[in-house]
Amino acid sequence: MYSIEYEIIDPQGYVDTLSGLVSFPIDPTKIFPIASYQHGTTVEDDNVPSVTGLSLSNQEVSLISMIMSSSGYIIMLPDYAGLGSSEGYHPYIIAETYTPAITNMIRAVKEMSNELDINNSFMYNNQLYLFGYSEGGYATMSAQRDIEQSMLDEFDLTVSIPMAGPYDLSGTMVDFYLSINFYPQPYYVANVLFNHLHYYDSLNNLDQYFLPFWADTLSGLFDGTHSGTYINSLMPDNPIEILLPEVIDDFSINSDNLFRQTLEANTLLDWVPISPTYLIHAVIDDIVPIANAQVAYNTFVNNGAESVYLIEMPESVGGHEEAAPLCLLTALDTVSSYQIINNKGDTNLDGLVNDIDYDLLIEHILSSTIFDLSERWAGDIDFDTKLSIFDLISLQNIIENGSY
Repeated sequence: MYSIEYEIIDPQGYVDTLSGLVSFPIDPTKIFPIASYQHGTTVEDDNVPSVTGLSLSNQEVSLISMIMSSSGYIIMLPDYAGLGSSEGYHPYIIAETYTPAITNMIRAVKEMSNELDINNSFMYNNQLYLFGYSEGGYATMSAQRDIEQSMLDEFDLTVSIPMAGPYDLSGTMVDFYLSINFYPQPYYVANVLFNHLHYYDSLNNLDQYFLPFWADTLSGLFDGTHSGTYINSLMPDNPIEILLPEVIDDFSINSDNLFRQTLEANTLLDWVPISPTYLIHAVIDDIVPIANAQVAYNTFVNNGAESVYLIEMPESVGGHEEAAPLCLLTALDTVSSYQIINNKGDTNLDGLVNDIDYDLLIEHILSSTIFDLSERWAGDIDFDTKLSIFDLISLQNIIENGSY
C-alpha cells in the first residue's frame, strides 16, 4: 500500500499536486485490473485515503482497500483537488474537477508499476473499473462521461458503478432543497453553496449571498481543519437558511440565479453512457434522493443507452449512510462478474494461456507484432525484461503442463 502524489493541470489551467492511495496484490505471475474508488464527502484534509490508509478511523477507505486488493484488483483511491496534498478549497460537486484527479492518478499508478522493485511491484491489464458512493458516485459519473467523450483512445472502461450520487442537481436536488425543513447532513449543502460561489464567482461576494454570520465564517469552516460534525453543530436544520432571505426567494423562482446556473452546469444528464453502467441507490435515501438515479436512468435509456442498469436497494437497508455498506457489497459483486486476471503467458490478455499466445509471442520476437506494456510483460515469462526463445520454451511448458 502506497500514498502517492501526482500532478494535474486543473480545468482553470493551473498546475496542482494531488494525492491518493494505491494498494495491490503481490503476485509476479499475474496481471490485474485497475479499479478506482471515489470516496464520499469529507471536509478534513487528514481524513482522506492517502492519510488514513488502512486505519479504521476511515472505514470506507480501509475496507475498500483491503477487500479489493485481496480480491485481485489494483485499487486506487484519489483524494480529489483541494484535499490531501492539494492546496486551496475542495471544489465540491463541480464535475470538471474530478476527471483530472482520477485519470491522472490512473496514469501515475501505471508509471508506478515500472518503478517498483519486481518483487514488490504489479502489472495491470486493459480492464478499468470506476465506482464510488455519494460524492464519489457523482465523481465516478463525471469521470465516466469525460472518458467516454474524449479519452477512449487511452482508457478502456470496463464498467462504471456510480452509487447514491446527486446527478440531477438542477432538478431533483433543487426541488429537494426547497421542500425540506430538516436535512440530516446540513454541511453538505453549505459545502456546495460555498464552493460553487468560490469556483464560479468570488469569495469577496459572500455577504451578497449569505447571512452575516455565515459570510464571516464559511471560509474558515471549509479550510480543511474542521469536521462535518462540527460544521453541522452550527448549521440550522434547514441548510438553505444560511442564505439571505432575498437570495432564497430568488433561488426559488429565478432560473438565472447564480446557484441555479452552477447547479445546471454540473448536472450530469447531457450525455449517453457507452460502457456498462450500474446505478445503485437506496430507495429511502434521506440525503441524496433516489430520484437522482431514476431520472438519470430514464434519461440515459430514452436517449439510447443500451447498457445502463438501475439497482434500487430496498427500504430495509436504510437511508443514505446506513445503506452504504450493502451498496458497496453489491458493487463489488457486480465488478467481480467482469473481472479478468491474466497469467504470465497470456500475451493477448484474453484470460487464457494457449497456442494463440504462443504464436503471438513468436511473431513479436520476429518483430512482426508490436506488444503494449502489459502484453510484453505477459510474454516475459523468465522476468529478464527481454522476449526471447527462452520465454517461448517456458510458455510451451506452461501450455503443456498447465502450470509454472
